[in-house]
Amino acid sequence: MQTNEYYQKVAELSANNQPLWQACIIHTDGSSPARAGMKLLIPYQDAVYGNLGGGELEHKIIEFVREKQPAEPLQISFDLGSDKLEDSKPTTMICGGSVTVFMEALYIPNQLFILGAGHCGKALGHLAKLCGFWVHLIDKRQDILDNIPPDSFHSKHLIDFSDVSQAVSFGPHSWIVIMTHGHVHDQRVLQQCLKQDFRYLGMIGSKHKVSETFDILREQGYSDDLLNQVHAPIGLRIGSQQPYEIAISIMAEIIAELRHNTSPKLIS
Repeated sequence: MQTNEYYQKVAELSANNQPLWQACIIHTDGSSPARAGMKLLIPYQDAVYGNLGGGELEHKIIEFVREKQPAEPLQISFDLGSDKLEDSKPTTMICGGSVTVFMEALYIPNQLFILGAGHCGKALGHLAKLCGFWVHLIDKRQDILDNIPPDSFHSKHLIDFSDVSQAVSFGPHSWIVIMTHGHVHDQRVLQQCLKQDFRYLGMIGSKHKVSETFDILREQGYSDDLLNQVHAPIGLRIGSQQPYEIAISIMAEIIAELRHNTSPKLIS
C-alpha cells in the first residue's frame, strides 16, 4: 500500500462525512504480526482499506470500532499472548507480544439537524458549523433553502415534514432542533422524533405553546418520560430576541449538553 494511495482513499471515503475511523499501530512489543505505523481505514459498513497485520488482531479492532463507534480519539492495547500487560484486551493469539493501537474518527460525528431554515435556523447553522458540528438544514420551502449562504450548512434538504427520516439520521450522535415556520409542523416533527434515538432533542416555542403541545401528545399516549427528554422551550434563558441571540442561547445549551452529559438517549 503506497502512502499517497492511502491518503487518496482517506479523501475519497471522508468526502461526504460518512462514518469513518482510522486505526494506527503506534507501539509493539515482542512478537507481533503488526508493525508501528500500519494503518487501517474502517467505514461503518463497507470494506476496510489498509493493513494491521491481518488475523484476529485486525478482526478485533474492526469489530471494536464498529460496535463502539468512538467519537473521541483513544488508544487500546491488545495482548497477543505475552500476559504482561494490565488493562489490555485479550486475544487467543500466541505470538507472545503486545500491540497498542490509536483510533480516531475521520469524520464529524456530531450531526445537527435543524428542522426549519428560517432566520433563526440559518443563524444556528452558522454558529454550529463554527463549533464543529456537521449541520443539516431542513425545510419545506425551496425559496428559503435556495437563499441560505454556505457558511450556515454542510447539507440542506427539501422535505414536507411528513417523514423526517428522509433527512434526519437518528442515533447517539444526532442533535435535533425543531424550529419550523408553523406550530403544527413543530408538533408533527416532534411526534416523529420522540421514539427515535438521539443525543439531543429541542423545540422552539413559548412556554404556553410548549405546554399546549405536550398536553396534546399526552392525550395521544406519549409518556412524561418521553416528553421530559425534550428541551423545550429550547435554549438557555438569556433574554434573547434577535435570530443570532436566539441561536446563541440554543448553541450554549447544546454545548452544555455535549460537555457535561456523556450519556446519549437511546431506545432500549
